[in-house]
Amino acid sequence: MHRTTINVPEPIFQRARIKALRENVAISEVIRDLLARWVAGEIDLASRERSREQLVALARSARGMWADRDPDSYLTASRTGLIERMETE
Repeated sequence: MHRTTINVPEPIFQRARIKALRENVAISEVIRDLLARWVAGEIDLASRERSREQLVALARSARGMWADRDPDSYLTASRTGLIERMETE
């Protein structure tokens, strides 16, 4: 077995440690299992990065108020109207 050292942010490590204790499993066992699943193609790390289109769709489904319009376009138009009103005053 190969020994290695990894750097993990302290808050994540503490939460993992607590969960491992609750489930009576060693953190090293969890890491070995996750690495084996990643190598086997069961875990896709590339899926963590979402395209802008996916993020817009997710935001629209989470916020019904944006379901009928693009938030960026709406906010741009809103700012333009505000600037025009400020210039006429």
